[in-house]
Amino acid sequence: MKRLMKFLRPYVSLAACLLVLSFFPLHGQGYHIEVQLEGLSNTDTLILGEYFTSRMMTKDTIVLDKKGRGVFEGDEALKGGLYLIYIDPDHYFDLLLGDDQELTIKADTSDLAGKITFNGSEDNRIFLEYKRYLQMKRGELQEQQSMLSQASNAADTARIREKQKEINRAMEAYMDRIEKEYKTLFVSTFIGATREPFPPEELLNGDKRHDDSLRYFYYKEHYFDRFDPFSVRLLHTPLYEGKIKNYLTRVVMQHPDSLIVAVDFLLEGARSDEELYRYMLITLFNHFAESKYMGMDVVYFHIAEKYYIPDASWSSPEFISKLQENLDKNRATLIGKKAPNFQLRKVPASHFEMAALDTAIKRDPFIGSDFSLYDIDARFTILYFWEADCGHCQKTTPVLHDVYTRLHDKDVEVVCVHVINTIEGKEKWIDFVNEHQMLDWINCWSPYSNDFRVLYNLQSFPQLYVLDRNKKIIAKRITPEQAEKIILNLLKTESDNNT
Repeated sequence: MKRLMKFLRPYVSLAACLLVLSFFPLHGQGYHIEVQLEGLSNTDTLILGEYFTSRMMTKDTIVLDKKGRGVFEGDEALKGGLYLIYIDPDHYFDLLLGDDQELTIKADTSDLAGKITFNGSEDNRIFLEYKRYLQMKRGELQEQQSMLSQASNAADTARIREKQKEINRAMEAYMDRIEKEYKTLFVSTFIGATREPFPPEELLNGDKRHDDSLRYFYYKEHYFDRFDPFSVRLLHTPLYEGKIKNYLTRVVMQHPDSLIVAVDFLLEGARSDEELYRYMLITLFNHFAESKYMGMDVVYFHIAEKYYIPDASWSSPEFISKLQENLDKNRATLIGKKAPNFQLRKVPASHFEMAALDTAIKRDPFIGSDFSLYDIDARFTILYFWEADCGHCQKTTPVLHDVYTRLHDKDVEVVCVHVINTIEGKEKWIDFVNEHQMLDWINCWSPYSNDFRVLYNLQSFPQLYVLDRNKKIIAKRITPEQAEKIILNLLKTESDNNT
């Protein structure tokens, strides 16, 4: 497969990106692909491989006659896309299937790349010429690159770089001509989908030459000019998956709101074809399920609720049930939601100090005053759940206290919730707070209820949430250092916007 991808790389990774494809109806008479290969006989089996994104699957097989001839045929037309005729690891070649699915291929196994012809298929005639032209131009670029490494002065360097630009312009012009002259053929769609949307030179004059934001917004606006994400034929090429994932990771702003808009666009558009929709739904669902970035669970649960749970008939009822349960448990604490309110009991610093000297006081569960989370009036609130006998908490909590001392004068409060509500748990809590002198923030617990564990789906500790003044969740499940950085960045942005 590595050899196969190396063989495909010249046109798969050309660095050029997109064309809007009109979906052509397939012929009803089926497919008929005659093959005649010099150097093979009736002991040889050929495989017609069908691509599904980057994976190849066997579509048909034949055994050649004694003259090296055989026919792939079927009553139902193939879906179209990039296909592969495979002999052995050293002998294979690709072909495009669009509307022309009755064709003859002649080749010589001694030189498959150089001695192959396609009759009855304009797609493959043009595709073959394109690959040969591309190979020639890549050779010219490599030659210029070698000369560049040996250039001894600025004039030679400038001359070689201009030659490289000239070669690239010739390649672009060649592809422009194919797209213009053969716009009804799949080869035009395929080549267009390999192209990247670069801003035209007239947009990059003067100060704009180094304007990265201009390049980005042009790239974003024109990403789908040549690449139709709803083309089933492109789905059956190695190009497709990379294009979709590139769109999600490099084109769309990495913010849940922007990503949800992109996800809805892709999934709603893919509904026109069952195979495409299933692929798109599974791919996007898994992509965000595996994401390690904060806030991506918002997108994941959006896909789960709006698309996967109602539409994924291929999943087991058990999986769908667990997914729904997971969604229900996490729904209230997604970023952007208002944090669930709950009652707590604040224990004053004086009680910790007295309890250090008196065991009876330390064990008294009735000390303190009740308050709710929404009673806290601060520009930012750090809501922190921890337990004194948790090893990770023992390392993290003092670090959070150091962060608090740096942020407190910026109208930041910490609600430090000790989650063990037993007498023994209180004793450990008292000792740890006194040992580390963490007396100046809100030390609190919930001695009579564990409802907050369900509200916040607390499965492990510590857990840290950053809330704004209105108690909307800004960030969660992060380190104290990350919380400090987020808050300082938000304060800076707020200050910049006010000046």
